Amino acid sequence: MIVPLLAVAASLVVWGLVYRSLVHHPLDAMALTLYYLALQLLWRPLMLATGLDTPFPTQLFEQRDTEALLLLGQAVVVGFLLALWAGARLLSPLVRPVSVLFPQFRGPMAPRTLIVLAVVLTAAAFVATAALWVRYGGPAGLLQASKVDRDIGDSRALRAIPMLAALLGVAAFFSARVITLQRVLMFGLIAVNGYLSWTWGARDVPVLSVVALLAGSLIFGATGRRAARRPDGHWLRDPRWRRRFLLVPVLALLLAFTLRTARDTVLWGDLAPTIVGQGAVRQVAVATNNTFYDALLLYLDDWPDRFDLTGGDDFVDGSVAAVPSVLVGPQEPFVSPAVQLAQTYIDRNNGFPATAVGDWYVNFGFPGIVLGGLLSGLVARAGQFAFRRFLRDPLVWGFSLVFMIRIFPGGVWATSAPKWVALGLPILAFTWLVNMFVRRAGEGGENQPAPTQTAGEDGVGTERKAPAR
Repeated sequence: MIVPLLAVAASLVVWGLVYRSLVHHPLDAMALTLYYLALQLLWRPLMLATGLDTPFPTQLFEQRDTEALLLLGQAVVVGFLLALWAGARLLSPLVRPVSVLFPQFRGPMAPRTLIVLAVVLTAAAFVATAALWVRYGGPAGLLQASKVDRDIGDSRALRAIPMLAALLGVAAFFSARVITLQRVLMFGLIAVNGYLSWTWGARDVPVLSVVALLAGSLIFGATGRRAARRPDGHWLRDPRWRRRFLLVPVLALLLAFTLRTARDTVLWGDLAPTIVGQGAVRQVAVATNNTFYDALLLYLDDWPDRFDLTGGDDFVDGSVAAVPSVLVGPQEPFVSPAVQLAQTYIDRNNGFPATAVGDWYVNFGFPGIVLGGLLSGLVARAGQFAFRRFLRDPLVWGFSLVFMIRIFPGGVWATSAPKWVALGLPILAFTWLVNMFVRRAGEGGENQPAPTQTAGEDGVGTERKAPAR
């Protein structure tokens, strides 16, 4: 497997060059996009190329030439990365118009306002979730309805409430710098919203909240203030900052694995049949949703030779499904490419997501890799612009995680439009209301240090914190 290993190494070099060219800060929106791609399209093939694991599901790859597929897969990865770079660089005149997809605050909110809003929205999330517990027979019943029966329907729209409440709690946690009791209260609210979301069968709120807190401490805590004072502006060159930064993904994956284990135990009394009895690497990969690359290999091997490309129908259907039924009437349920892929081989409701790369390939073939990379680069660059104040506002930092990891993870998917409506639109509406009516921290005579800005060649920059006095 030396040749596939060299292919993965070459992909890693390309990823590093793209990272160096586009990223302004190790935690900005573009960096988040590239980290996600590295996890799915570099780390996973590395496990396969070194023989530490085999493609999943095993029965679908028994008769396939895995080595040849890995070479083709990494060629596609390199093509997507280069197209993403080109989209971020060459389409920069479109960055500002596209940035309307993302929330943009006029200024930080006052800590007291953040606390009040976090408490109110947590109460709303608890009421909405408790009502579903009553309907389905408790938290375990709701888990069953969500993950097994797929029977909660339009109620999924309410999941934006605990997400928003948790993000407000994170922002309030970092804004209440000296009042310990307030921080303890906010931490408790974050935990409550994480649990409420988990009973819906989702792990995004608890995992993103932990990432927001851990990585946020590297921005708003003492370690971040120290790194911000570096004259060269390179935070990763601070040894203490770098060590803690590398620890964040490890802890996040550990939490995701733990939450998956707890969910399986509630539903089946043990680990799910797909991972029980498997090796450690396979268990971690499946439990943390790190097998998307395997699904991409299925696409590359069987489309369009055995099955027809969809010609853009998935993106059209996803966009139509994003329109609320109250506006257009009843619609056929949107079947994502991930679910279609799974049902092609196995009769199951859970899907085999194949990353944004897979969505574009199954619709348009190899030209779709280029088109999807260009569009994904533009959207990631627009997010980098919209969230440029993340170093100065913890709420902006939290929102950047939701949009870049939950809605546009590693680029634009066929499911990005429905996710943007379900999660992003409520956040945008909240941002508009805040900008219109809520008093911000900079008003009322409070002195705010002027930000400095690191700008790229295209004018898209990241506001840096003013040095501590």
